Amino acid sequence: MSFISKIEKFLRRDLWLPDLGALHGWASFYIRTLRLVVVAISDFRDGALSIRATSLVATTLLSLVPFLAVTFSVLKAFGVHQQIEPILAQALEPLGENGAQITSRIIEFVNNLKVGALGAVGVAGLFYTTFALIDKIEEALNHIWRVRHSRPLARKFTDYLSVVLVGPVLVFTAFATTASAQSHWLVQSILKIEPLGAAVIWMTTLMPFVLICVGFSFLYKFVPHTQVKISAACVGGVTAGILWQVAGMIFASFVSGSVRYSAVYSSFAILIIFLIWLYVGWLIVLIGAQVAYYHQHPSAYLTRLRWKQNTAAFREHLALTMLVHMTRRYLSHEPPYMEQELAAKLGVPLSALEDIVEDFIDEGLVYRTVEPKGLMLGRPPDQVSVLEILQLVYHKGYPPVEHDPQTNDPVGRLLRQRDQAVCDALNGMTLQMLAAEEPAALSIPEPSSLILDQPVS
Repeated sequence: MSFISKIEKFLRRDLWLPDLGALHGWASFYIRTLRLVVVAISDFRDGALSIRATSLVATTLLSLVPFLAVTFSVLKAFGVHQQIEPILAQALEPLGENGAQITSRIIEFVNNLKVGALGAVGVAGLFYTTFALIDKIEEALNHIWRVRHSRPLARKFTDYLSVVLVGPVLVFTAFATTASAQSHWLVQSILKIEPLGAAVIWMTTLMPFVLICVGFSFLYKFVPHTQVKISAACVGGVTAGILWQVAGMIFASFVSGSVRYSAVYSSFAILIIFLIWLYVGWLIVLIGAQVAYYHQHPSAYLTRLRWKQNTAAFREHLALTMLVHMTRRYLSHEPPYMEQELAAKLGVPLSALEDIVEDFIDEGLVYRTVEPKGLMLGRPPDQVSVLEILQLVYHKGYPPVEHDPQTNDPVGRLLRQRDQAVCDALNGMTLQMLAAEEPAALSIPEPSSLILDQPVS
């Protein structure tokens, strides 16, 4: 076996062996990091992140000036509006001289926009455009976190208003406070004392990176419509911050060597470079969110591969395990499970359950209840056969293919024998009987069936 073949075998199979997950210390850190990198690259190759980033670029072009206008108006009321230009210039710094031109042009647009002269309809349109940008960001992050439902409209209004009104004030106040603290006499005195002076200078140099990481972490923690752990948000924020710095250096080098593009595109070159940087920036935001998701759901490494393969064995086991837990709740007269609670109990991400739940709801096997809120069995468990559940998961509500018993087709005969053997083995077995046995647990997929690049059927 060649060296390349060994690497492919390791990345496709050996990396996902269950015993590797039992490692501790640095070995566990390396394995988890490598799994994360492999899955992230695979997700990127699927094209979903690229499409989302492109969509966010288009929304940003329409919403950038209105968003900055609303932010500028709010900041002006608190007296910190002078900070908007240097921070925008810092964000566009990788564009070189073009970044300074774009910054001055955007600030010029914002200054020329007279909010008071727009009237009620104009101001409403301004806020709606800003609302649409944040809503698009939430939609993209919800997709990464496998959340089907976004915030209710009332929650969107209050939460987005808080982001627009309070968030910029806190961010720009922090920048202003940091800048003013550097010129304080106490800080200047400390700078003269070594090695404290060198440490303060080092911290000052590191502060922009720290603030970028904090901003990304805040985004990942509060924008998705789901519970995101602080540790996961911080891991995603630091990852995005590092990628932002690295991409900034690479892009700055690219821009400095792209004089020939100006000769080809003339005055459009600055627009094209700006669009590329916007795309790279949103791609970094989405990659950081993906890292946060996989950090919070380590089992999603294997779950994602199984769902990418669309294996029936995993769906059947997950469906039966889910219904067994719901049956035990039903028989003990306890409140029904919430979907998030049930997913956490089974150790799988919410998205792994939602597709199966929707199929069961369509067939009347499961209902969503309002009071108490949760998932409830549609029929008593002693009236639900295990065979019915398996057929529903396998065929997804469509009638199974009938194999004509009159034909001598060897394949049809074999499939009839298999179906008959399953019916005989599960005859009379109900959901209640299954729930009465030992507690169910979701088993880890066999590593031999994990092939990273196998397409979905």
